[in-house]
Amino acid sequence: MAIVTGVRYTYSDSTNEAIDMSSALDLLHPSDTPLLLKIGKSSLRDGCTATKHEWLEDELRGQTTNDSGGTINNTTDPVTVTVTTNDGAKFRVDDIVKIESELCRVTAVAASTITVARAHGGSTNAAHAASILITLLGPARPQGSDPGAARTTTKTGRYNYTQIFEETVKATATAQATKKWVNNGREVEYQIERTMEILGTNMEKTLMFGRKVQPASTVAGTMDGILPVFSTNVYNKSSAALTQVMLEDALQDIWVAGAKAYLILAGATQARRMDTFLDPYKEAGYSDSTFGSFLTRYVTRFGVIDILLSRWMPNDELWILDPSKIGFGPLEGRSLGITKLPETSREYDTWQISGEYTSETRMEKSHARIYGLATTGLF
Repeated sequence: MAIVTGVRYTYSDSTNEAIDMSSALDLLHPSDTPLLLKIGKSSLRDGCTATKHEWLEDELRGQTTNDSGGTINNTTDPVTVTVTTNDGAKFRVDDIVKIESELCRVTAVAASTITVARAHGGSTNAAHAASILITLLGPARPQGSDPGAARTTTKTGRYNYTQIFEETVKATATAQATKKWVNNGREVEYQIERTMEILGTNMEKTLMFGRKVQPASTVAGTMDGILPVFSTNVYNKSSAALTQVMLEDALQDIWVAGAKAYLILAGATQARRMDTFLDPYKEAGYSDSTFGSFLTRYVTRFGVIDILLSRWMPNDELWILDPSKIGFGPLEGRSLGITKLPETSREYDTWQISGEYTSETRMEKSHARIYGLATTGLF
């Protein structure tokens, strides 16, 4: 044993000192789940009762199509018009269609073509550019005519798989018996709480970016999130800075399809970019001591859109969503829970936290994705 003579100092006599440690623990807490909080963790339209969760979708028969072949770039009468693949089924003989300011009468229909008589009702016969929009005004049947061809839509079956989310907490008997400085000494409860938060963020990120895989004997089933569902309203902006026009163009496309969106989900970069939309309207007086503003709601001709900040959204994109068409929830009887597993040793205990969930992103035309946005030089 060492013998110390003379003055005793803290740096030479610290072994027996009480440790200066706060009973509170500082913790970085990047566990936000804003999207799940918005739509709810039990928000499936109908409960999930199988590992393959299915639902049906339908929409009104289309009222517009495009001249996909550039076949109306003349004044020929009649003219055979090439339309978007199989869109000829939207029309039947004697329908009146509008192409810019010219009206035409449909005289024949095939899978991807319609034949139209030009300059109906005295409208002007004109050449039209490729990909011009063709809008169905309505039928005009001759008196005493036989019934026209029936036109109905076919429902589309959609599905997703369930995914098991699981974490374990394991603590030795010694660790449980030892006094801790946090959580009133209840280390296990503290670790379980943190693990539950991690599972919440895992669910949020899976809801956003997951891709479905069918479960098999050696393969875990996984669910589709929102990202793989985007199809129609997808815009690559090739490093251009986000503008109000970009947002409203996307909102208009959603509206034209017959839907409405109510939420913009954005990361920090694009949320800050949207904040700059307010810059031309900011005012400050000499006595003002608080400065700053940020955008939480965007009022447009196509609806009022809330803006939600997400830690998990890539910096170069944002999503425009209809939350009422998004659901997330458990397989029946499999919501998130915790079980203490049977003891196999006196020296440790194990807790398993698990749940089986799926999601549904319905009516993909109700949503939009804008990506490839600029991430520098925005502010």
